[in-house]
Amino acid sequence: MLSKFLQSYLRFWARRYLKRVRPQIIAITGSVGKTSTKEAIFEVLKIHFKDQVRKSYGNLNTKNGVSLAILGFKKSPEKIYQWFWPIKLAPFKALLGKKVEILVLEMAADQPGDIKYITSFIKPNITVLTSIGQAHLEIFGTMEKIIEEKTQLLKVLSPDGYAILNIDDENVKKISYGQVKTYAINQEADIMAKNITTEIENYIPTSKFQIVSLAGKFLAVINTLGRATNIYPVLAAVAVAEIFNLKKEEIIEGIKNIQTQKHRMEVSKGKNNSIIIDDSYNANPLSMRAALDTLRILPHPPAGGRKIAVLGDMLEIGKIAEEAHRLIGEYVHEIADEIITVGRLAKGYKGKHFASNKEAIEYLLSKIHENDIILIKASNSLNFPEISEALKA
Repeated sequence: MLSKFLQSYLRFWARRYLKRVRPQIIAITGSVGKTSTKEAIFEVLKIHFKDQVRKSYGNLNTKNGVSLAILGFKKSPEKIYQWFWPIKLAPFKALLGKKVEILVLEMAADQPGDIKYITSFIKPNITVLTSIGQAHLEIFGTMEKIIEEKTQLLKVLSPDGYAILNIDDENVKKISYGQVKTYAINQEADIMAKNITTEIENYIPTSKFQIVSLAGKFLAVINTLGRATNIYPVLAAVAVAEIFNLKKEEIIEGIKNIQTQKHRMEVSKGKNNSIIIDDSYNANPLSMRAALDTLRILPHPPAGGRKIAVLGDMLEIGKIAEEAHRLIGEYVHEIADEIITVGRLAKGYKGKHFASNKEAIEYLLSKIHENDIILIKASNSLNFPEISEALKA
């Protein structure tokens, strides 16, 4: 009962804010890369629009979270009593809150109907679709239902709206609604990244690549790690920037401000001068492969250093779970010198298996070499940040 009340109450006041302010709305969804893409778009637009652009903070991407984000709240209460202030302040924020020209909103689909609910009161001007993978397949049942849910954001685009699509994703590539701008690394698109290099020097990640678009070419440098993980968000941001007619110099300046998000390919100095790559925020087959791709393209560490993958379960992927873990296992064996696993399903990776995070930590602390590169990734509920923190210097 309380949940239904909060949904209706927050939606009512979010609608009032949107009706009063009438901002342009950029909506981002996808199985991988939502948050990184939201942050990249915000950083680029902020160069031109200053405080006239606002983003959703943290994980305000659910039914209640999106309403809270529209109203300008920065986090969602975790306990019932903490809802007092959001309930009290929502009318004031809706009727008197600061006006902005652009809202950049992340939207998740954890179960069927989530995005349909959100789009009942939000009509985006631009929708960015980053990917469609097998996240939450256990809940949705089929890929077709996941695709149907994600594409709901495209179906409600305003008549002059844009769909920005990552066409390296096979499921996204099949989709077309209204005006489309595409981005990709591996094939021809409106916005492309070429000549990609990514490295870690003095525990600072750097990726360099050439952006090629209809507007021209320029070099991009970001202090983040990864191929798909952090380069696709930049391409999406460039596509949005071109729609808003930003100058090339503004785009380049905005790209420089893009930062790694916590537990998303986050690089730290580890014990014994090792390198920790903490990608422990969550995991599904698409994001797991993307993380391993990054580990693969990094130069092999010098002086006896190894590439180590510490991997856990990929949860909520339903009937494909056993096969998905087997395939990831085959792939990681092509990349890593040592594979450490935790979790029942993670046994399918065929690595050195441990019953708990604690046991894995004890083993790793006793075996870390200088210059080792250690990738850490699992579904959120396995609490792999615990491993990352234990291995940091």
